[in-house]
Amino acid sequence: MEIKPIPAFYCCYLLRSTVRHASTYIGSTPDPARRLGQHNGRVKGGAARTSRSSLRPWEMGCIVAGFPSNIAALQFEWAWTNAHLTRHISLEQRISFATTRSKTPKAGKVAKRPGRPRSSLIERLSNLHLLLRVPYFSKWPLEVRFFSEDMYRSWTTWCGRVDTHIRPGIKVILDPAQPREEEEDEISSAQPQATQRRKRRAELIGTGGPHGVDPTYARLRSVFEKSNFLLDDGDDQKCSLCAANIDLHKSLFVICHMEHCQSISHVTCLADASLQRSQSASSIVPDTAACPSCTKETPWVELMRQVTLRNRGVKEVKKLLSRKGKKSTAAVAAEIMDTYSEDSDSECEEEPLTAKHVVDEGYQVSSDDDDELSVASADSFVSGTSDREGGRRPGSVAAAGERPKVMLERVIEDSEDET
Repeated sequence: MEIKPIPAFYCCYLLRSTVRHASTYIGSTPDPARRLGQHNGRVKGGAARTSRSSLRPWEMGCIVAGFPSNIAALQFEWAWTNAHLTRHISLEQRISFATTRSKTPKAGKVAKRPGRPRSSLIERLSNLHLLLRVPYFSKWPLEVRFFSEDMYRSWTTWCGRVDTHIRPGIKVILDPAQPREEEEDEISSAQPQATQRRKRRAELIGTGGPHGVDPTYARLRSVFEKSNFLLDDGDDQKCSLCAANIDLHKSLFVICHMEHCQSISHVTCLADASLQRSQSASSIVPDTAACPSCTKETPWVELMRQVTLRNRGVKEVKKLLSRKGKKSTAAVAAEIMDTYSEDSDSECEEEPLTAKHVVDEGYQVSSDDDDELSVASADSFVSGTSDREGGRRPGSVAAAGERPKVMLERVIEDSEDET
């Protein structure tokens, strides 16, 4: 299995129906603008629960961004969607509780199963606040962006009611979309119109809302252009901290993101120096790192995005550096997004969320009536619980024709990989 670099962008999002505000929906995606178009039927794809014309259009009220992988985002999405079941939330702190549902199959035996409770907007936001405080997620380099002003007011109201606050390192910002002219829903692939489309996308990036998000690696283009220039000198580069030579083929190194700084450091040297500076005995990975030359601080996850992209994303780097001429970051991002659109029909990059991903969730999940189309069985694997109950070793494959005793049903049909 190919190991991928840290994604340029991946987020969980909260949708709300503009027709009926009580209807909400949680999902995850690497491209919020495109995903919103799918949910509203403007782009091929979407989810069964958001396909009802009586609830469209949907608005993206907020996103939780900064996940270091799609699996991390899917784990958070599962916990947020199933706050009544997730083990990340203790019983003492739990706000949402499972309802009991009874099913009577043809055999006549009544089976009681946990059902997903109906969640209001304030419950969604309160569970989000709770998840951002639990130990498993609180150390992640996350940020919350609100695109809806009234949803942001509900969030601040809730934060004022609770005694416990989220970690200061988790940024919460209001980022509403700036007013703009109505866009065409369908645009031809003819070259003049494609150029206009890229121009409009470039103008929207940074203007707030889902369309203002840059989901590409375009912001790292200048870093890799600088790294190509610096690395032309071969193995003569020295670490800015330990002064030892850097083996460009074997060493993990990071280059300062500042435009006029040419500092290069070993990843381990920079991490040790950053941890010593933060004086945090409980931290294994620093939150930020200060360049030893220019002293400018950069989020650690952004530096590791550079490192993993250099070592694991050769194709992405080539695509990034193939954009010729002096162009703004937004213009480069719009061009890269255009290539994503061309490949959208065959886009199926991510793996579906299964029990091996949500490793700490040991419950059998039952779907609501609304979710029948969103639930897929997990017949391709046997959960660790069923392995132990059946006397098999964890991870062993069930015999042919044998049905697993406990299966974790996949309740997330809103991620990018399922469209």
